[in-house]
Amino acid sequence: MEKTGIGETEFILTPATGRNFIGRSALISELTRELGDVRSHIGFCLYGRRRVGKTSILEEVAAQLSGKSRIVVVYLSLYDIADLSAATFAQELADAVMAAYHGKGVLPMKLRLKELLGSQLGVVAELLKGIRLEATVAEHIKLMVEHAQQAGGRENRSEFIRQAFNTGEVLAKATATKCVLMLDEFPEMAWLDGGLQLVKMLRTQYERQSSTALVISGSIKKTLELVALSQASPFYKQLVPKHVMPFTREETEQFLRSYLGDVGVEDLSTLHELTGGMPFYLQFIGRSTRYSGKAQRAVDEFIAQEGDLFFREEFEKLSGKERLIVASLCEGPRSMSEIAEMTSEPATTVGRYLPNLMDEDVITRESRGTYALSDRLFAYWIGRKLVR
Repeated sequence: MEKTGIGETEFILTPATGRNFIGRSALISELTRELGDVRSHIGFCLYGRRRVGKTSILEEVAAQLSGKSRIVVVYLSLYDIADLSAATFAQELADAVMAAYHGKGVLPMKLRLKELLGSQLGVVAELLKGIRLEATVAEHIKLMVEHAQQAGGRENRSEFIRQAFNTGEVLAKATATKCVLMLDEFPEMAWLDGGLQLVKMLRTQYERQSSTALVISGSIKKTLELVALSQASPFYKQLVPKHVMPFTREETEQFLRSYLGDVGVEDLSTLHELTGGMPFYLQFIGRSTRYSGKAQRAVDEFIAQEGDLFFREEFEKLSGKERLIVASLCEGPRSMSEIAEMTSEPATTVGRYLPNLMDEDVITRESRGTYALSDRLFAYWIGRKLVR
């Protein structure tokens, strides 16, 4: 992690927390108030574009809740699980829950499911008995190990996930605490073998829980709708939806001034316009602004040096016609007829590709009946690197 000291604040290129966290005060207050209430079972679904700061919000809420003795926060990002599968998800989830409760001093020794899986069930039972866990907790962990060892079949795999998902609930009830379970990029579950059925099973389990509050996040609109936002999705109306938006101009100013001190109006306007108020870009480019002195120069340096790293793969995964449509929007919003004219494609063809691009959050429909790229810096990169 790279850090650059600037007065009382540091530029960081990872999710920000504590004194590095700027903005989102109303959302943070609501989440910490509700999730910090032991009596509340209300959960949340955070959604928004990639790099808009969802992970920073989760980590800031977790940090603020860490001082509450009866609240145990468990954070797991599905993006961070190598070779994501139903079995690895369950294993990592169980380990994350047990590690969080060990960190609170509830479990007298650190239990890792990965290590327990290599032991015979009799050995596991003796180990659990030896650390004087409540009988129901010990039995739950022993059953989870048993199902994990037999997780090859679909039925056993589903039971393994169910047991892992219930681990926080079991520990919470046994210790008179509340488990706040944060699953970052949760919609990745939908792409696993039998993913939607697994998500439905988790929804059923969550309905039965009383000591767990679930918080999920997701970036791609299409996949998040599959699990939480559409009427047919398993978690529809089970979680309070919260749309995480880019910074307003005022929030961008607060963010930059906290890092840079005195920042000129011209630089402020340039950075807000080209980044679209996306916190990640503001961190990265704002850091360079301090050294280059001018925002436009810092943005151009970013595009020249790091732009390909951030954007080329995103562009190349599109189909040929999608690339034409995306390139036609690099200089600003256009109507469907204008896109058709610029791409030399019939409007009916353009109309077939626009919904998928919107589902993937590559483009957005503007209120004036026009379309624009969702990520302004992506648009700027296309204009500088591919079009001119």
